[in-house]
Amino acid sequence: MTIYPDGFTGALMAVESFEDGRAVLHGPGGCRGYHSYAISRCYSKARQGDYEKYSVPYFFGQPRVPCTYMDEDDYIHGSDHKIKESLPILCSDGDVFNVFIRSPGAALIGDNITDAIERAGFSDKAMAVEESLISQPFSSGYDHTVRTILKWMRPEKRGTLPGTVNILGLPISSNDWEDALEDLKHLLELIGLRVLSSPGAGCSRRDVSESVAAEFNVIVSSEYCARTAKFYEEEYGIPAISCDSGSPVGFDAVEEWIKTIASETGKSADRAEELIRDRRERVFRRIKGCLYTNKVKCNDFVAMADGSVLLPLIGWLYDYLGMIPESVTPDPGGDEETAVRIRSLLRSMGAEDAWRSDPASRKTDFAFADGHTAEMLEMTGSCFKGIDIGYPSLARTRFLPRPIYGLSGAMYLLDEIFSKE
Repeated sequence: MTIYPDGFTGALMAVESFEDGRAVLHGPGGCRGYHSYAISRCYSKARQGDYEKYSVPYFFGQPRVPCTYMDEDDYIHGSDHKIKESLPILCSDGDVFNVFIRSPGAALIGDNITDAIERAGFSDKAMAVEESLISQPFSSGYDHTVRTILKWMRPEKRGTLPGTVNILGLPISSNDWEDALEDLKHLLELIGLRVLSSPGAGCSRRDVSESVAAEFNVIVSSEYCARTAKFYEEEYGIPAISCDSGSPVGFDAVEEWIKTIASETGKSADRAEELIRDRRERVFRRIKGCLYTNKVKCNDFVAMADGSVLLPLIGWLYDYLGMIPESVTPDPGGDEETAVRIRSLLRSMGAEDAWRSDPASRKTDFAFADGHTAEMLEMTGSCFKGIDIGYPSLARTRFLPRPIYGLSGAMYLLDEIFSKE
């Protein structure tokens, strides 16, 4: 029932996750429209005067995801001439680096984009992801592309700065990722750690050069950074810290995440725990004054997300609110170890049958899923309320933060659940 975004979309999204990165679609114009729009919604870089500035070939007034606009002749005779012609235009903006991503059809032709870039003399301002990622999961394409860009940048090794970290595995496809990033940075600052960069989440080329001085990398969602974390460890000796309870989703997992990091880095988690305790108490007072407190307990739910998000989400909904999982389906790209932990958790709840069961087999109270699926399940009567926890989610224009990670994420989820009326 759910149509998952693929590795091709993940690659485009990963390039555009860099503050000064630009994804160039090497393919027909029909592949551009949706991706340009979706990426703009996930990470807006809009500036006044964009239409006039980008009213040039390959952009046609739209600044995001320029395209080589391959046609039938290019599929027959090759498209090297379009790559060569586009490079001076694309690289005229000195503050931006360009990454060519092949469309599925263009990947069949065999044009060597990297060679074309080198011959044209733009190797310092443009690169290509030569692999076709259409058959890969979204998260795998995202991770692969971030790592490929870091390898191309080749930041020089430098001395380690004690008490510094990079945040890995926070994709721009997650709800209000910028707010989540600030939330997680604040928690890390409370335990005495300074964040140098966040590759894959609003990081610039300059940030990447500073990132190799970090003492540790901290992982948010492993699906989006397993290869990237390995690159940092192998090339720069920077170890990664991950949490067995999964991503920092819900109060329990947020607390476990920051305590794990504090323990691994030799810091005290006292101030962060004090903040988490304050949020818990605030929520307790609100829930006690809510007319719908008892109506949430024993509600059943459907959950569809990355495995690293499902693991803490399911546990938190069950332990904290007394909600029962009816159907649990991980997105493609997760690791087997996380899947085993989720199934073990469901077994301990007496809900093992929920694993990969049909989310629309019976009406449930809540559906936690990407925005499109959550809305569809609600509209078709498969759930009482659908709660948007991820991409694709393009219908709503947000003005108030609604992330899923960190303390703000916990507050958003609770607000949605207790606004059931």
